[in-house]
Amino acid sequence: MTAFDYERPTSLQEVFQLLDERGEEAHILAGGTDLAVGIRYGTIRPGMVIDLKQIPELASAIRHTDEGFTVGANTVMTDLEEDDRIREGLRGLVEAAEVVGSMQIRNRATLVGNLCNASPAADTPPMLMALDVSVLISGPLGSRRLSIDQFLVGYRETALQRDEVVTAVQIPNVGTRSGTAFLKLGVRRAMEISIVCVGARIDLAEDGTVESAGIGLGSVAPQTVRPTRAEEMLVGKRPDPDLLAAAGSSATEACSPIDDLRGSAEYRRAMVPVFVRRALSAALRRARSRR
Repeated sequence: MTAFDYERPTSLQEVFQLLDERGEEAHILAGGTDLAVGIRYGTIRPGMVIDLKQIPELASAIRHTDEGFTVGANTVMTDLEEDDRIREGLRGLVEAAEVVGSMQIRNRATLVGNLCNASPAADTPPMLMALDVSVLISGPLGSRRLSIDQFLVGYRETALQRDEVVTAVQIPNVGTRSGTAFLKLGVRRAMEISIVCVGARIDLAEDGTVESAGIGLGSVAPQTVRPTRAEEMLVGKRPDPDLLAAAGSSATEACSPIDDLRGSAEYRRAMVPVFVRRALSAALRRARSRR
């Protein structure tokens, strides 16, 4: 392990200045659960680590407004698990947070960090994609907002500029006839990188048809993907097992899986329709129970 500089700025302006001065050798620390592993095994060799914990604008907080929930950059997975408002309206997000590592990891790992890491196998991004979240970004030139589809641009790659940081994730309100669900397939039940993971959302209209739907897929492509055709085929129709199964089959079109130690590309492709159907079915049950 090589030595590096460590800074704990107290304002975003200090962060922007440090990022500008140190460039590619500067690495951000929020929870640090991925950064620490990378440093230990030598896959990450920072010249400087910038700790964001002392910045008020990035506080660990879950705020609710008329627009929805705003989750601050330092909010950890345990905060999501224990928030009654999230558990009530966004059960799928809780299910995704619950399977991120161990309890000790979830006490440190942040939702924003899990998103910014941009791993195709990360647990929360598929659910965030299904929820159509916005990513709030700040930099020396001001603030901007991107959809999650715009933010995740490739394998471990985001749309962040070198001198920008994500300040929060904004989750739109879900209605009283909405349901969410997250499912993960792994070799083990706990502390395992997924073979396939799926986030699903279904919003029902008053007549019981699907008003809108969201699906996010993980571990089946170089980045988290949204099977838009599968989403679109649900809208305006009365959901039944055959429709959900058809959407699951359609979702495979968005996938380009690989072979690795956890599973073959063929197995992943076979599991996508199964887990999409199951996740949509769970989301539909919850949507109907909230009516």
